[in-house]
Amino acid sequence: MIGKRILNYKIISLLGEGGMGSVYKAYDLQLERYVAIKIINPKLIKDPIFIERFRFEAKNQAKLNHPNLVTVYGFIETKDATGFVMEYVGGNTVGQMLQSYGRLDLIYSLRLLQQVLLAIDYAHSMGFIHRDLKPSNIIIDKNGIVKVMDFGISKSLNENQNITRFGSNIGTIYYMSPEQIKGFATTPRTDIYSLGITLYEMLSGNVPFNFKSDYEIFDAHLKMIPQKLSSLFQDIPKEVDELILSALNKSDKINFQTAVEFRNAIEHLIFNLPLILNAAVRAQNNFPQNFNKKNRSSNFIISLVIFLTIFIVGYSYYLIDKFVIKGKSFSSSEDKSKINYLTEKRFFTSSWERINTNLPGNITNIISFDSKLLISSSSGEILLSKNLGQSWVKLRVKLKGYITDFEEEGDRILATTSEGQLIIFDKNGKVIRSERLDDGILTTVSIGKNILICGSNGLILKSNKNNSSYERIYFPDKTTIFDIAELAIDNIFCCTWDGKVFYTTDSGMNWSSEKLINSYLKKIWFVNSFRGFLIGSEGALFKTTDGGLTWSKVNLGTEATLNDIIFINQKTGFILSSEGDVFISENSGDDWIKESIGEKLSLNKMINLSNGSVYIGCNNGILYKTKI
Repeated sequence: MIGKRILNYKIISLLGEGGMGSVYKAYDLQLERYVAIKIINPKLIKDPIFIERFRFEAKNQAKLNHPNLVTVYGFIETKDATGFVMEYVGGNTVGQMLQSYGRLDLIYSLRLLQQVLLAIDYAHSMGFIHRDLKPSNIIIDKNGIVKVMDFGISKSLNENQNITRFGSNIGTIYYMSPEQIKGFATTPRTDIYSLGITLYEMLSGNVPFNFKSDYEIFDAHLKMIPQKLSSLFQDIPKEVDELILSALNKSDKINFQTAVEFRNAIEHLIFNLPLILNAAVRAQNNFPQNFNKKNRSSNFIISLVIFLTIFIVGYSYYLIDKFVIKGKSFSSSEDKSKINYLTEKRFFTSSWERINTNLPGNITNIISFDSKLLISSSSGEILLSKNLGQSWVKLRVKLKGYITDFEEEGDRILATTSEGQLIIFDKNGKVIRSERLDDGILTTVSIGKNILICGSNGLILKSNKNNSSYERIYFPDKTTIFDIAELAIDNIFCCTWDGKVFYTTDSGMNWSSEKLINSYLKKIWFVNSFRGFLIGSEGALFKTTDGGLTWSKVNLGTEATLNDIIFINQKTGFILSSEGDVFISENSGDDWIKESIGEKLSLNKMINLSNGSVYIGCNNGILYKTKI
C-alpha cells in the first residue's frame, strides 16, 4: 500500500494496525497537506454489517468538531480501498508513552485527562459515545494538545438501528465497562469507566485487571475493586484512589455520572494537591531507628529542610495572624475565644463607599450585566443603572408583590416574584414576557443544565432552556423551598424553611432529606461537584466535601442570619450577614476571616464585577461598594 495513490492521496507510511483495518499517513496532492487514512481490512469488505458500521464510523465522527477530537475530512470508497480521511496528528499516543516510560507523572496525567474529558463531554452532548477509550486512542501533538481518536465504534445515543451483531461485544476488554460486558445499552458512563481504567494505567503502568483469560477479566470488571494505587506508590495520594473508584462506579462516596463531574473532580484534586502532598510528607516524617550512616546523613538534611520550612511558614503565619487578619473564624471543634479582631489590614483594597439609591424598603436583589446594574427592593421598586450606580432609572413593570430573585440566562434576565410571577427582561430592562406560574411565592430561579424555580408549598418547576413551558417536579413536603441548585443532570439539591436539605439523583422521582437546624436554611452554593455550602439563620453554615452526601457544621462565631454566599473562583468566597459583616475565605471555604462594612446593617445580596468592583445590596435602599 505504501507508495500507492488512492484518488488524490499518496500513501506515505503505515501508522498503525487494528482489528478493523490499518491507518496510513498520506499526502493530499490537491490541498497539499498530510492526512491520515483509515482503510478497512480487505477480509472484512465482504461483511455488509461490518461495512455499514464502518460507514457509520465516518459519518458519526464527521459530525463532531472539537479541538480535542481528531477531525474527519471525508470518506473514500474505491475498488482498491474503503476508508475515511482524517486529520493527521504528529505526536505520540498515551499507549506509546507508557511503553517508553512505564508510568506517567500524576499532575501530567490529570492535566491530560482534563483535555480528554472536554472532548468526551462535547461528544456526549452531541449524542455520541466513544465506547473504546484507551491509551492508544489518545494522542498528544507536538504542541501538547490532546486529541481523542477512533470513534470507530461510537454509536449515536439516538440511533435506533442496531448495526452490532447480537451477542458481540465492541471495545477492548481491559477497558470495557460492565454494561458492555453484559450487552446492555451504553451510556456516557461507559466512557467514564474506560477513562477511569486508562487513568489507572497511566499512573501505574498496568491495567487494574490484568488476568490471563477473558472470563477472569470480564468477571473482574463486574465484581472486583482494583488495588489502590496509594498502596503501591508513595507519590499517589489516597484521593486519587477515590477519583478512580468514582469513575468506575465503585465508590462509597460519589460516582460520576457525567464527563463534567469527572473533570470538575480532577480540577478540584489538582487545586488541592499541594496541600494533600504536604500533609502526606508531614505524616511520613517518622524516621526508623535503625539506619546506616548514609541514610542518617540524608535524613538529617531532609529533617533540617522540613524543620526550617515549617519554622518559616509558621512564623510567617504568626506575622500574618498578628498584623493582617482582621478576624478568623474556626470550625465547631475549635475555641471561639481564639478569634482575633485586628484591623491593621483589610481584605478589600479600598474603603466601603455608601450609595443611597432612595429606594423605599430593603434592596433584596442585585445583578450586573453589560456594565449595567439592576436592583429590586422589598417595596416592589426596580431600578436600572447604566453607569454602575452613578444614576438610576425606575423601571415601569406591572408587578404584584416584589422581586425575589434575579438570574442571567443568555441575553435575558429571569426574575421571580412573591406573587408567583416569572418576569423576563432584556438587557435594556424591557419586559419581554410575564406570566403567572403559581398562586404562591416563587423564591428562587436557578440556571444550570435546566431552569429550575422553587417556592412555597413544596413548589419546584423545571424547564429546558429552549422551552418556555414549565413542568412541576414532585416534592415530598409542603414546606417553603428557599433555594435550589442543579449539581448535574437529574442531581438536584434544595434547602427549606424548616432547616432541611433535600437531595434527588433522578430529577425528583425519589428524594432523601436531612434536618440540619431547627430554623431555616436560606441558600446553597456548590464550588464544584464535591464541595458545597449551606447558609441560614442564627449563623448556620454547613459544608460538604463529598457532593452533598454528608454535611458538617462550621462555626463562624456569629448568631446573625447569613443572607448570601458566593464564590468568585475555586478559592475565594464571601458570606453576607444581617449585622453588617462579610466573611471571606481564600482557601475554598476551609477557613473564614471577618470584615465589617462599618455599619450594623443587614447585607442581603452581593455581586462581583469583572473589574474587581463589589456591590452589596442592603436594607433601607442602601448599596455598598468596594474593590477586591
